[in-house]
Amino acid sequence: MQEQAMTTKQFDDVCLQAASLSDEIEAGRRLPAEFARQLAAQGMFSMFVPRDLGGHELSPVDGMARLEQLAQHDAASAWVCMIGSTAALGSAFIKADIAQPMFAAENRITCGIFAPNGRGYRDGDDYVVSGRWAWASGSANADYIGLGCLLTENSDDDPKTAEMRLVMAPRELIEFHDTWHTLGLKGTSSGDVELSQARIPVAHSYAIGKDLPWHDGPLYQMPYFAFLAAGVGAVALGNARAAIDDFTGFVGVKKGAGERRTLAEKSGVQSQLAQAEATLRAARLLYRDTLATIWQDVCAGVEMTPEKRADLRLVSTHAVRQSVAVVRIIHDLAGGTSVYLSSPIQRRLRDAETMTQHMIANASTYELVGRVMLGGYNETMQL
Repeated sequence: MQEQAMTTKQFDDVCLQAASLSDEIEAGRRLPAEFARQLAAQGMFSMFVPRDLGGHELSPVDGMARLEQLAQHDAASAWVCMIGSTAALGSAFIKADIAQPMFAAENRITCGIFAPNGRGYRDGDDYVVSGRWAWASGSANADYIGLGCLLTENSDDDPKTAEMRLVMAPRELIEFHDTWHTLGLKGTSSGDVELSQARIPVAHSYAIGKDLPWHDGPLYQMPYFAFLAAGVGAVALGNARAAIDDFTGFVGVKKGAGERRTLAEKSGVQSQLAQAEATLRAARLLYRDTLATIWQDVCAGVEMTPEKRADLRLVSTHAVRQSVAVVRIIHDLAGGTSVYLSSPIQRRLRDAETMTQHMIANASTYELVGRVMLGGYNETMQL
C-alpha cells in the first residue's frame, strides 16, 4: 500500500531534486529510474488512485496544483507525472482486486495513451491485441501502460462493431521504440510502444465514458478527456511561470551589446514583461476558477453537461496556448542569451512549443468547443 501523501516539505524537496536533475533528464531523454521511483514513492503517480486501494484520491484542484509547481522546476518530470497520474484514473474502473497491485503497489508507475491505435479481438478471457502507439510519455519507467484499442468480440467481426477500450499492458509484453528525438519535453521518454498479438485479460481493460466506476467518489465522475487536458494546462502554466522567474532573476544585471542600461531599465522590456505577467495570471485564473467550479459541481452531483466538459477543455487549451505565448515573449526579451543550451529559457520555450502539439490541447480544440457552443454536440466527441 502507498504511504500517506507527501508533506509540503517533502514535495518541495522533490521539486528541488527535479530541478537539480533537469540537465541529466534532458540528456538522458528519460527520468533516472531511481528518481522516477522516488516520485512514485511520494505519491505523484497515485494522486488520483482511490484511497481504498492505497492511493491518495486528491481533488483535481490539489493534484493539478502539484503538477504546476513541479513543472516550475522541471517540465519533463511534471509531464511524466501528469500522464501517469491521469492514466491511473483507470484504477476506479478495473475491479479493485486487480487494480490494487496494478496501480497502487509500492512505487508503482503507470502511463497511458488513449488514442485507439490498437486492434484486437476477444479470445475467451483475453483480448488479443496488436498496435503501435506514439507519445508514450513516461514509458521508460512504467510498469503498466494503458493503450487505446478498437476491440471486437470475435476475430472475424466487422470492424465497425469494435468497442474502444483501454487495455493495461504489463511492461514485459511491450516492445519499445526509441523514436523520441524531439524539439522539447526531451526528458519524457515519449517514444513509440508496440504490442504484437499480445494477450491481455479482458478484466484488465475498461471503456472511457461507458464503463461505470466501482468507486462512487466524485473524482471518478470527472470527464476523462477534460481531466487530461487540465493536466496539460497545469504543466504549461508552471513552465511559463518559471520562464518569467528565470528572466527576472538576471534581467537586472544583463546589458545588451553596446548598451549602458540593463534590460531591467528599458521601458520596452518593462512593458512587455508586465503584459506577459498579466497574460499568464489571467489564463491561470480562468483555468483554476473553471476547474474549481466544475469540481464543486461534480461534488454536488450536478450533471456534467457537454457544455461544462467543453468549458474545461477550452480553458485548459487556452492555458496551454497563452503559456507558450508568454514564453515566446520572455525568450525574445532575453536576447541572444536565450539561444544557448546553458540558458533555462530556451528549454522552457522548446518544452512549451511541444506541449501545444498534444492532441488534447492543440488548436483543433477550439473548433470542438465552438461546435458544442453552437449546438453541434455528438456522443463521439472527446470531452
